[in-house]
Amino acid sequence: MTPRLPRNPKNQRPPFEKWYSYFLFIFVGYCLADLGILMYRDKMLPQSAPPAQPKRSAIGTSPGRGSYNSITSRNMFAANGLIPDALVDENAADAQKTEAAPVPSQLPLNLIGTLVHSNPDKSIAAIEVRGKPGVLSYSPGKEIQNMASIVRVERQKVIFRNLNTSRLEFIEMKKEGSRVSFKSGTSAAVAGKDVQQVGDNNFAIKRADLLKYTNDLSSILMQARAVPNREPGTGNINGFRILDMQPGSIYEQLGLQRMDVIKAVDGTPVDSPAKAMELYNALKNSPKVTLQIERNGKSENMTYNIQN
Repeated sequence: MTPRLPRNPKNQRPPFEKWYSYFLFIFVGYCLADLGILMYRDKMLPQSAPPAQPKRSAIGTSPGRGSYNSITSRNMFAANGLIPDALVDENAADAQKTEAAPVPSQLPLNLIGTLVHSNPDKSIAAIEVRGKPGVLSYSPGKEIQNMASIVRVERQKVIFRNLNTSRLEFIEMKKEGSRVSFKSGTSAAVAGKDVQQVGDNNFAIKRADLLKYTNDLSSILMQARAVPNREPGTGNINGFRILDMQPGSIYEQLGLQRMDVIKAVDGTPVDSPAKAMELYNALKNSPKVTLQIERNGKSENMTYNIQN
């Protein structure tokens, strides 16, 4: 039996059928309007440039100097026109005014030598404490055996503060013996008189003659020019290289030559200016001193017998 299909009622119509004519009218109108714009677009554009605007006359906007008279005539920081003094710490100023001048010290200290640097904080003083062996180096700000604090290092003089009395005191180098002047052309005569070579790298010198040279450390330091010698790679100081020396100086009499590197004294490495000053006193008190040097890339020992 064949199934019967449902009949479409005659009165049933598609949805929105009554709006079809309106949709068609809107679409046709849109198309006509678009075509009309395309046809008349060129005629709607302006055919000539707009009229130029009249130029405005330049008016000075920067004010003249007279406009600032009301400001410059006033001094916002000092109405009376006087510049006030710089601000200072009144307590520090009073302390500086009342600080007494340094007086000679009675502490058991002997000044062996001074090395004055262009930077005062890097100056060094070699000081010996009486009754104790050895000589130590001190710079400003360092304390000496809990007795004093270094304030300033000058040529042949050290100023420090006594830790017991809080007063400024000073010590000076002793003026023992006579100074020796070095003149060019006299090195051979002086060397033959004071230092005698008794063998290969072996010398003899009388203690009295040696003291003539070592009593003034500042003069000794000025008789030669030396620079730190640094190890390749690490940059550590392993001695001091003598670049130049005065003819007849103590360095020349002791058999040293230009470009020699002083590396150690009696086996103690010379790796800083402070260490060199500490070893300086060994020349004055020891009966025998051995100097380790490097010459032309080879190590050599210089022996000095100090005779009384």
